[in-house]
Amino acid sequence: MNMEQLALLVVAIVLAAIIFYISGALVSQDWSMTAAYALRILVVSLIAVVVIPVFRDAANQFGLGDLGLLFAFVLLIMIVRFVLIDELTVTVVLIYIVDEVSRSIFDVNLLTVL
Repeated sequence: MNMEQLALLVVAIVLAAIIFYISGALVSQDWSMTAAYALRILVVSLIAVVVIPVFRDAANQFGLGDLGLLFAFVLLIMIVRFVLIDELTVTVVLIYIVDEVSRSIFDVNLLTVL
């Protein structure tokens, strides 16, 4: 992994964390953040950016196609559901929208940087 890929990975994790924070703040109407909540957001962002693409790519290697993307999507919803709070499942949709926009406009895959 070179420095550009590492920088893109860090930017993707920070972007996912910002999306999770803004979504949670909009839903709960509480813009405060505790250290425990920040750590949970960071863990979920790390999972969203690093672990989920591994599951998606593994399913594609077995020829499952879009089933891998569906499995990754459901897995991320479950992680958000049990690690963060119930109302943040809409954040998962926003992360995939940001990934698709970055792929179509800038030709960059944010969720498969490894």
